[in-house]
Amino acid sequence: MSHFLNEEQQMMRDVAAKFARNELLPIANEIDRTESTPEWVAKRCAELGFYGLYIAEEYGGMDAGLVTACVVLEEIAKASPAFAGLLSVQMILCPETVSILGTPEQKQRLLPPSARGERVMAYSQTEPAGVGNIPFHQTKLRPEGNGYRLDGHKLFCTQGEAKTYLVMPRTQRDGVEGYGCVIVEAEDEGFQVQKYEEKLGWRGTNTGPIAFNNVFIAADDVLGDLLTGNADHAAANQASFLGHAVTSLGCMIGLFDHTVAHIKERQLYGEPMWKLSPITDRIGQIYTKIEACRAMLYNAARQIDEGTLTMPLGSACKAYIGDTAFECCSQLLQMWGGSGIMNSTGMNRYFRDARAKMVAEGSTEIHHSVITRALGFADPAPAN
Repeated sequence: MSHFLNEEQQMMRDVAAKFARNELLPIANEIDRTESTPEWVAKRCAELGFYGLYIAEEYGGMDAGLVTACVVLEEIAKASPAFAGLLSVQMILCPETVSILGTPEQKQRLLPPSARGERVMAYSQTEPAGVGNIPFHQTKLRPEGNGYRLDGHKLFCTQGEAKTYLVMPRTQRDGVEGYGCVIVEAEDEGFQVQKYEEKLGWRGTNTGPIAFNNVFIAADDVLGDLLTGNADHAAANQASFLGHAVTSLGCMIGLFDHTVAHIKERQLYGEPMWKLSPITDRIGQIYTKIEACRAMLYNAARQIDEGTLTMPLGSACKAYIGDTAFECCSQLLQMWGGSGIMNSTGMNRYFRDARAKMVAEGSTEIHHSVITRALGFADPAPAN
């Protein structure tokens, strides 16, 4: 991959790879077991400058671009896909949402501490009706005095320990309904983080429902226009979807690397496992898929960096790479035999994290519908 990275990107890749290999990998199983990440890991990422990679320099970031951010996340995901997923929310999704929707004052308030790793933000959109079924969402914002009141609840909000939540409620202005984004602080009266859920994968952080009971939202806590709608959110999310996709890619590569080392050492039927042609044939197939996914992802990241993206390639990458990673991780885990399903080896967490990524921030099916809408097809009518 080095042939298309500039000097700065290669340097950040090497820094991330060293951190992942020497500091993160030794505790990756513990992160998975406890469903939490030690505080020192986030502090170390702040020291290494990861949080500010995709934030503009005027707001304290490095403005290094999405390619650089993805390079770092790929290396992190090789060691701990769970933590890489958590990091991508802080590096890409939340800062990008603020950067696209926010006023200069809101950006100045939220982005500098985010770039320093001092402000943990969470993004909350999903409701019982589904992440994309917005007309049926029940979290609503209504005007009151010089501000608004927020009522409802959201599901599957990651990072229950966040200081700031970017929440997507239904909105209304002059009789016209829309979809907006508001800033909710953890200490706001009427806001509650509810019971955390245990998860199959992506166990690096807490996930659970959050509730809003008559929470006051000041006018300057509304990000963008009240009727922002899906267009601006989709623009922010295309970059974020690549954050999820590169986590799936790194997850697949991490298990691939472990498996290649394993089959070079393991004896099967009295001879080295790698001498069995079905095994090496499968390894060759998986390597080819990895390189195809990598090319697809960094092509999309470059287009976003250059401002030339015209199709939802973030959605395409999220869907295709997510599905491919799960397929390949399943095949790779099979090569470990019984030891692969033992938690002590740490291999099955790659499989579980790959599966979780297929539904995180929109299922494969939702992303396929995003693509078909961009191609000019209307959503199918609901079945009677």
